[in-house]
Amino acid sequence: MLPLHIVFEALDQCQMSVAGLIMTLLTCPQYENHPFVVELVERCGEVFNAFLCHSAGQHKFAAHSFRMVENTYLQELCSLASDDNGQHFRASSASTKQLEEFSLQQMAQKIEEGAPKWWSLLGSLLDQNASGELGGEKDKEGGESELEGVFETFWDDVDEIDLEGMINELTGEWGLRPPVKDMRAKRRSAMGLMVRAYYTRERTGINETQKKTIISSIVMHGLNQKSNALQSLLGLFLQSAHAPYKVIDTLAHLGISVSTDTINRAIQSLSQESQNSLQRLGQSLLASYAYDNFDVDLKHDTPTVEKSNDSLKHLTSGLMFPLVHGVTLDDLKCSEDLWRKSALNPLVDEPHTPPKRAWWDLLERLQPERSTSSMNASCRNQFNSWMFLHDLCAYGPEYFHQFKSMIRSPEPVEQIPTVKTPIFAARAMDINNSTVSGNIQAVMELLEQGRVEDPAVTSEAAIGDLPDISKYVVLMHGDLGTGERLQAAQLRRSIESTSWNRLQHIIFIPGLFHLKMACADALWRCFIYPSTVRKDETSLMRDVAQLRPRETGIFATKPGFRRMHQLVGYAGICRRLDCWRVHACKQKGFSSLEAFAHSKPTLDDLKAMAEEITCTYVATSQFRRMRRRQEMERDLQFENALLLNKYFLLYEELSYAMNSGDIGRVEASVVSWVPILKAIGKHKYATQMTNFLYNVHFVYPPGLRHAIRYHVLVNPTGRPMKWRAVDWCVELNNLFTKVKNGGKNSNRSVERIILESPLVQVYRNLQGLVQRDFSHTHLTTSHAPPDMRQTFRKIQGRLELNSPHEISPGRKSRHQVEDLQDKGREMMEKAAQGDVLIENEGDGIEALEGGGLGDIIVELL
Repeated sequence: MLPLHIVFEALDQCQMSVAGLIMTLLTCPQYENHPFVVELVERCGEVFNAFLCHSAGQHKFAAHSFRMVENTYLQELCSLASDDNGQHFRASSASTKQLEEFSLQQMAQKIEEGAPKWWSLLGSLLDQNASGELGGEKDKEGGESELEGVFETFWDDVDEIDLEGMINELTGEWGLRPPVKDMRAKRRSAMGLMVRAYYTRERTGINETQKKTIISSIVMHGLNQKSNALQSLLGLFLQSAHAPYKVIDTLAHLGISVSTDTINRAIQSLSQESQNSLQRLGQSLLASYAYDNFDVDLKHDTPTVEKSNDSLKHLTSGLMFPLVHGVTLDDLKCSEDLWRKSALNPLVDEPHTPPKRAWWDLLERLQPERSTSSMNASCRNQFNSWMFLHDLCAYGPEYFHQFKSMIRSPEPVEQIPTVKTPIFAARAMDINNSTVSGNIQAVMELLEQGRVEDPAVTSEAAIGDLPDISKYVVLMHGDLGTGERLQAAQLRRSIESTSWNRLQHIIFIPGLFHLKMACADALWRCFIYPSTVRKDETSLMRDVAQLRPRETGIFATKPGFRRMHQLVGYAGICRRLDCWRVHACKQKGFSSLEAFAHSKPTLDDLKAMAEEITCTYVATSQFRRMRRRQEMERDLQFENALLLNKYFLLYEELSYAMNSGDIGRVEASVVSWVPILKAIGKHKYATQMTNFLYNVHFVYPPGLRHAIRYHVLVNPTGRPMKWRAVDWCVELNNLFTKVKNGGKNSNRSVERIILESPLVQVYRNLQGLVQRDFSHTHLTTSHAPPDMRQTFRKIQGRLELNSPHEISPGRKSRHQVEDLQDKGREMMEKAAQGDVLIENEGDGIEALEGGGLGDIIVELL
């Protein structure tokens, strides 16, 4: 026993208690460096443990300690929840910048820096230290640093995907599947990365960090209701994902989300901010517009006087995007000059009107037969040779796959510079634009959203703020029906006294996506629709029977654009491979492509053979002479196959040119399709595209010509082979507006659809942000590409037995396919000479009804 009585006696003599002694030592500055004080501070932990072990005072000491700790945590969290910390999200002034700048990782870093003791407590409760040790080991191996860039790129792709989770990436393969072996290798690599990422994520404590951040955010929100950054983000995410209101309100009561009222106020603010962005873009006059109709079925349980049983609503959506590629206001300042020589002008000055031209003038301008490289072939033959070579090296025997990466893409005729084009969704309009008056109203309201108004009725106070549109033109994109009604409106109003009332400033640009659908429909009408054309063993319908054996009836009546697009890709591959087989047999003496591969030909040998195949198995200018031969010398099925190869390659070239942004090749392809569309009965498409190209190349001044040609296609992602037609972007926006946005159940109304319509991009970005920060998986609903090897071999086996590419003199056909290009040229020549043509009902695309989900998705595949 220590002799403590001496100490006790000393304390009594000093009239001081033990507690008083300790407090004096710790509070008086003169004893700060005293050895007793230094030792006491160093051993304070042991002293605290002794208090906790004392039977009489442990409960009191523990309660006091807990109060001190609580105050410490409370001070840290109150500081974080204050307005100065930047965690307040005001719904009434919400902006996209707030959403885009949100980062769960940065929020976690702020919490850790501002409340280190609280953060450490959560780490202890969630066992963060144990997982942190494993994470440190993994980091030494370099796993996390290697995967960080991969995940950033992946989320960037997801953020930019079209149709939200339907397709992981815009592939740009224009409807053709990549080789199965390559796809399997990519899938194995991706699966390896996912497994590694999963274990890396578990070991580095990413999940624990998320949990600590969410717990801290809930507590901060409880201390200060205005500290709601995470709750607001999750609330808007739930709204964009169509979560039921009862779910949102439940999560709001739990402190994880904001209330539905707050979400609605935020949507109002974001919608208003979007309108301000549209006005800034529109007032610059360097903007292009696009619009289209969409229908929404809003069903009501009980019809009333206010809400009749007519539940189908006809609305109009719109898009705006800036004019880039060096376009200036001077390029658009040509409205008065165009009106002076316009055929709609009652006072047109005849000597200054442009000379009348025809389709063959476009042919000379847009299809130069000179070579773009050392190869002595036209641009079209170069592309066809490339297609034959690409298909052999991608889908042929294994030996040829080594050359795939060595094949250079076709040289562009005129490439649009690859620049990312931002696209802004306009507010949907409660307008039915199926009439001329409806189109006029839609155009006026769309321009009004860009704050472009009639200069004659603009108030004097606003004249300085609003641009004078009277001298400028505005580019307006749309489908065939939109163009017809706009042109009808301009014709009706041509007698008006002001340029605004005449719609003089509107320059219509037809959409290439709908043109592509018309081309697919033309192929269906030529090679499938006639019942007699399906009878031959070499007909395209035989390919359909093996590619889609249960859908032959659908193909015979109403296949749709998606089916025809895939058929052109798959059947075209098999038939071009059969051309290789036949040519290798005739010229080299090989019985099959496999035998040809065993001879190990070089890439130069294959290129030379591809040129020969292009000239032999694709209909050329010599085709008419072939059909003049004696009947016993002709092979009608071989002739049909030459035309099929020609038109399939024309379709592939148009698709490739659109996806690659080669505007020169696009225009050359369109000129080739015009007579085909004319011959098949699509007179309106042929006339519309001819007039459009004629105006662009022979009427419009150079600056306007440049602005139009370089904005027929847009690149929403800024990456090669990701170009899209403007009307396709409008159709995609329609799907988001009427399927994803606009409320749900009883909250789904025209007013709600219009309110949320400008937020399509905001919702998509928001969902990508949440998916990134919360490490979502299973982000795509697309299935793995089908393994087509067996199907392709089956089709090639059938073609080998009844090959359409092996000439058999005297072989008959149930149906002789017409040379639609020659027929179309003759029809246009007769029309130019004044002969009357009876236009049939082929202008519609009844068999290929477009704008649906599948038709838009197929552009991504």
